[in-house]
Amino acid sequence: MNEREPQVSAEAEGTSHADFLVNLGNTLREKENIDTDLAEILAKHLLSAKLAADAVATAKDAIVKLAVARANAPMTEAGEG
Repeated sequence: MNEREPQVSAEAEGTSHADFLVNLGNTLREKENIDTDLAEILAKHLLSAKLAADAVATAKDAIVKLAVARANAPMTEAGEG
């Protein structure tokens, strides 16, 4: 946690744990220098108050799929663009 950001509990902010997790997912998606694809996977599969029984496995599968897609992405030459 960043020292400049005060730690405030969900109760103190007047939000539920579910609201906190949704807001965290939204914040991750909006931050600079964040892998937005990975943030989307985390928000969709893990940042939930009511996780599915296979949430971790589903998130892992999505991360592996993303990694494979990125590994197989066509490479651009340095002179292009």
